[in-house]
Amino acid sequence: MTTTTRSLAVIVSMLLVLAVSSVAAGATRNASPTKWVNVFCVSVGSWEKSVKTNRGNLDKTLAGLKSTGHANIPALKGKLVGFLAKVVHSTDTMIVRIRATGAPNVKNGGKIQSGVLDAFQQLRKAFQEAKATAQKLPTGSAKTFAARAEALALTVQSSTNRIGSAFRALDKYSTAPLNDAARKDAACAKLG
Repeated sequence: MTTTTRSLAVIVSMLLVLAVSSVAAGATRNASPTKWVNVFCVSVGSWEKSVKTNRGNLDKTLAGLKSTGHANIPALKGKLVGFLAKVVHSTDTMIVRIRATGAPNVKNGGKIQSGVLDAFQQLRKAFQEAKATAQKLPTGSAKTFAARAEALALTVQSSTNRIGSAFRALDKYSTAPLNDAARKDAACAKLG
């Protein structure tokens, strides 16, 4: 169970790094680079805060289980499923905000917008699939639950690695206006 929590923490950290490294990938057809970057960074920042808060709640549950020496596997499973559901919801909110901004008003803006949204859709899919798998985790044996939960964490981690590749593919579309806007944006400075 501890390994699962650590794996989720690693995944969240990796996602934050991806978000920070991808700031230059955003802007909108209908918005200036400054506006798009701000919407992108504010949205990712809200997502990051939500994930950290919900992960903290999951960690508190795990700490309580450890301190008593008694593992209530069904309760742990419920917390894990709840955590993943909240991450899916936060990811949906982030996608909606970025989509509503439109494609960047820069060269290859449509490709940038499409790539960013595709990467976040992959992220959403990974967490949605993890949630569905978590709902099916067995609760009869702590050992079996822990092994399957650890396997689930590795699957999510593998998915996030593929998402990182999707963001790295956007590097070729980097533009000075987006990079400049990201450097000047207070919300971008708070990421990570």
